[in-house]
Amino acid sequence: MKNISTKSIAKIGILSALVIILSLSPLGFIPIGAIRVTTVHIPIIIIALTEGPLVSLFVGFIFGLFSFCQHLLGVSPLSFMFINPFVSVLPRAMIGIISYFSYKFIKKYTDNILTVIIPSILGTLVNTFGVLFFAYIFCAEQIYDVLKINPAKFLIGIALSNGVAEIIASAFLVPLIVKKLLKKQIPQD
Repeated sequence: MKNISTKSIAKIGILSALVIILSLSPLGFIPIGAIRVTTVHIPIIIIALTEGPLVSLFVGFIFGLFSFCQHLLGVSPLSFMFINPFVSVLPRAMIGIISYFSYKFIKKYTDNILTVIIPSILGTLVNTFGVLFFAYIFCAEQIYDVLKINPAKFLIGIALSNGVAEIIASAFLVPLIVKKLLKKQIPQD
């Protein structure tokens, strides 16, 4: 904890506030037809690439903790899934860790737009598929009881519909924002 600067603590606070605001607004879960595209994870990926794994771990933890607390109030019929910290907190805390280390690994071999796009995709996959994987592991029976449908088919449907849209949003937005934050041009292919 001694190596977290005041500037990093301020960024944790600001980006955590942004995550909470996105979680409470339609911008955090953009409705497109029958799906809701999550964008709340994007600030976590951005801070992972600009500040490192520790700061992004804290912001991801705040995202997960906020999701956990929201669902304690029963904000949706599936809130029971998110009151399990393995579903709501763990995948969100891991978004920045996976994004950061994949960025560092890829940067050893190339320094082009893919250096940012691939970690954006991996961070999104950790969020979407992490939540859905743990929801299946811990809540499959409850999902069936509430929805009366096969939980695996239901969760795979969400993964395919929401996951693809979230990957596209993240792969488009993160490079644009990171390029501005790092104040340098990301080399093009």
